[in-house]
Amino acid sequence: MGFEERTGARNTKPIMTTAVRVWIWLSAWLCGAGWVLSAAHQLNARGYLLALVPTAAVLAWQLRKTKLPSPVIKFQKLPRKMLRRFRRLAPLLFLALTFVSLVGALAACPQNGDTNAYRLPRVLQWLTGNGWYWIHTADSRMNIAANGYEWLFAPLVLVFRTDRWIHLPNLLSFLLLPGLVFSVLRRMGVRPRVAWWWMWLLPTGWCFIQQACSTVNDLLGAVYVLAAVDFALRARESKSVRDVWLSLLAAALMTGVKQTNLPLLLPWFIAVWPSLPLLLRQPGSSGAVTLLALLASFVPMAWFNWKYTGSWMGFPKIANAPDLTGQPLTWGAQETIHSPFWGLLGNMFCLPLQNLCPPFFPLAPAWNHLMQRFLLTPLGAHFAPFEMFGHLSRTMSDNAGIGVGITVLILISLIWWGHRTIGAGPPDRFLQMLRWAPWLALLVFMAKVVTYGNARTVAPYYALLLPWLLTRQGQTSLTRRRWWQVLVLLVMLFSVVFMTYARGRELIPGTVVTWLLDKYPHAKYLSVLNNYYLAQASLAARKDFAHRRILEKEKVIGYATTSGGEEPTISLPLGSRQVRRVLATDTVDQLRSEGIHYVIVEQLALQSANQTLSDWLARYDGTLVDELSFVVTPGEPLRQLYLVRISPAASIPSP
Repeated sequence: MGFEERTGARNTKPIMTTAVRVWIWLSAWLCGAGWVLSAAHQLNARGYLLALVPTAAVLAWQLRKTKLPSPVIKFQKLPRKMLRRFRRLAPLLFLALTFVSLVGALAACPQNGDTNAYRLPRVLQWLTGNGWYWIHTADSRMNIAANGYEWLFAPLVLVFRTDRWIHLPNLLSFLLLPGLVFSVLRRMGVRPRVAWWWMWLLPTGWCFIQQACSTVNDLLGAVYVLAAVDFALRARESKSVRDVWLSLLAAALMTGVKQTNLPLLLPWFIAVWPSLPLLLRQPGSSGAVTLLALLASFVPMAWFNWKYTGSWMGFPKIANAPDLTGQPLTWGAQETIHSPFWGLLGNMFCLPLQNLCPPFFPLAPAWNHLMQRFLLTPLGAHFAPFEMFGHLSRTMSDNAGIGVGITVLILISLIWWGHRTIGAGPPDRFLQMLRWAPWLALLVFMAKVVTYGNARTVAPYYALLLPWLLTRQGQTSLTRRRWWQVLVLLVMLFSVVFMTYARGRELIPGTVVTWLLDKYPHAKYLSVLNNYYLAQASLAARKDFAHRRILEKEKVIGYATTSGGEEPTISLPLGSRQVRRVLATDTVDQLRSEGIHYVIVEQLALQSANQTLSDWLARYDGTLVDELSFVVTPGEPLRQLYLVRISPAASIPSP
């Protein structure tokens, strides 16, 4: 019996189980506290401290009724246990990935486009307004998108006044992922040896390792859905109502992170259905947990979306209809107007394409041009509602799926299906239904969601899709093959090497690359790397641009944008000043009445309003103070920022 099978019986180690339980309760508390404090207009440090008082009282009352194990820990044996646990290559490579992710996160602030465009800005707006509110903005995502991740890092921004630590929820989730994958696979009928290999392999998928030190929220949803199913299956064995509570909270948190996770409620409901009567054992406590689950779920956002837009998803029923700010929706309107058949067919093409794309794809521009031409054909017109249909990136990006390596290993497992093993027991109808449910949920997702990067968006689905395949005959014998184990380790090793390169760029000064490029001007690799450093230099220049001496005393600064990401840099140190989004429908009197003397104007905002800078200056009685050319994405064309001073209103002479 191999090492992985000997450890298979101990798939529910107390330290891992306790960590998951604490994380679920903490996440639910932070989400619930965010909504409750917002309702009381106390989303501030004092509000969070006051919220801790009843929480501590309830926790103390629960601990009195709970028998705790002995806290004796033999510290002298701890190093030996850790070395023994990571003496095999698979867990050691996962540990290396964790270390690289941590170093990368500490070296640089998260620069994900969505984070800078709406996730972090709306948290800053809420903290400034002492609670959640419908923000005056042209970017609908700041209002309608699920905010489960934002409630987790709002206290971090409030306390530290920086975005340096807002990646922590993802990093903690990444550490919990292998144990949860193993536990769920085992409870769904996967053999110990097979589950052991995949518990280390799947978390090294590109969509997971790219998010381990960023603020993209698909990894968080993957951990929540695994915890929801895991505790539902635990409750079926233990008959414990506490496991049902945790399953309910984890499922609610999953929906609160992103609306596209809603179809995964189907496999969760099947898993928890036999244990739902346990809630009646403690109806009072179960009612309180259900209320907390509602606050942690997408229900509050669905209510506000319906209130302000007439649609629970936040998208008007008519494409390009204006929201209450008077501006056309800049995101999401077209993704809901399409035929489910063509949505399903388009995703059947896009999902494998994105997962099989190599990490470096120099032919991406030519391929994307081909896709644009295809959309002009009668057949391609059916896929026009897709956001950037068939688009691929030149290098691995935040929109990557599980990656070509793991995809190939899954295809090998499909080919190995016919190899039989001995000892297969009678089929369990409950588990069979549970294994098929995630595939049905995926079909619903594919029929409805047509945004770009769906291979990343389905990250919470991947782990639950595997049991249908890994419980088939032959998977145990496949994992015993030396060549298969070597392939797994090579795939994991490549992930470590690539992430070392991706995060290691933060540690190399840009002057080194400039010197090498001068010495070897025809090296294309150095040219691509230099584009990355130009983007980093642009970020520093934008920070200086937004913090000129003339702006030091300004408490409110205007920001004319559609979906730009300059608000975090304008707000530095975070929370020190208020940023007010300036829409094309605003008047100069409105800006003056709110005490706005300076506005940072984006070139893209002028283009979306069909205005020139001269038109904007004339309308708002403004004077151009300075301008800046910058790069957001390496290799893209330059963009422009303008700093404009709004002239004060002319005083009316007394008679």
